[in-house]
Amino acid sequence: MKKTFFEKATLNQKMLFFVLGALMTIFSIYLTSHYFSAKYPTGFEAGSICNINSFFNCDATTLSPFGNIAGIPISIFGALMGAFVMLTFLYNNDEVESALLTVLGVNAFGCVVLFLYSLIGLGHLCPFCTLYYLASFGALFMLIKVGEIRGLNFKFISIYAIVTLAVAGITYSSVQSWESKKIQMSQSLVKMFYGLPNLGTPGTPSPFRLASATEKFEDAPIQFSIFSDFQCPACKALTTVVEKIAEKYKGKINIQYFFYPLDHNCNPNMERPLHTYACQAAYMASCADPAKFGPIHDDIFADQEKLSTTWINNYANKLGVTECMTKPETKESVVKMINQADTFSVRSTPTTLLNGVKIEGVRPLSDYYAIMDEILKRAKK
Repeated sequence: MKKTFFEKATLNQKMLFFVLGALMTIFSIYLTSHYFSAKYPTGFEAGSICNINSFFNCDATTLSPFGNIAGIPISIFGALMGAFVMLTFLYNNDEVESALLTVLGVNAFGCVVLFLYSLIGLGHLCPFCTLYYLASFGALFMLIKVGEIRGLNFKFISIYAIVTLAVAGITYSSVQSWESKKIQMSQSLVKMFYGLPNLGTPGTPSPFRLASATEKFEDAPIQFSIFSDFQCPACKALTTVVEKIAEKYKGKINIQYFFYPLDHNCNPNMERPLHTYACQAAYMASCADPAKFGPIHDDIFADQEKLSTTWINNYANKLGVTECMTKPETKESVVKMINQADTFSVRSTPTTLLNGVKIEGVRPLSDYYAIMDEILKRAKK
């Protein structure tokens, strides 16, 4: 008679199996928290231990189309998988184990698809997602290696499916509740915005603009300064927001762009390699005609996943700025922008100044609209 995993496994193997399930749940809970923090931030500060460098980056996957299903973060399903693994310690038999084996197999297939999508499609890997994949494969491997139970058990698979759908439904309702509260939250953020200190504007305006209402930067009712990195996934997400803001407030907003590469090759604040092409991309953009900066900015972010020395050199050749990129004064101009950011304690990207108020990360578009509408209202424009 075939034995289950729990009948054959040693105590250490059982404990390891439980730990793997616990880790799956812990990693998934963190990723779920990260998802909601990114989608529905409650303050103006941002930061995450999950964004290690340009390759290992949670924001890239969180903000991707595969980061959620109908607004439900896929990490919710990972937390359930971990819970299913741990629950086998309380209730296990042939039927439960065969169903768990099937569910873990489906989960493993999903992990492979997401891994390949992240690696090939996005050009990034989410560190905590990767740890979840490893824990998942570890649990599946142990179940196959030690246990002898095989086959399908539709009864318990159906139970798993019903529980999953129930949790998905509850999560969906929660997401819809968050969505419905966006306007209310935006209004509370307006109050928070006006309660924060006005840090002013950078001493030397940037010649690189994404929207221009007046020649002098400070003359526009809405003044938006962006400290950004061409390799930063969140900065790429901000470009979509900026495009809509520039269109909605055309003639009333100035948007200036400051290079802040998270790259030790030109940023003295960086102690280790992070975005290793960011300085070169900044040199290239800074060498071009400022009047052409908008399209250049868009092209670089559009091909962010392809960014490499070859890509930058090819684009530089097209612009005719290859020689300029190597000049010492080019690096000096980028470093000057970085030094200006120090005045505002910029340490992550994107960091923005909206009429002198510092905002870290990317906020929902509705938040920017609420704040900017209030700025115009108070300016009576």
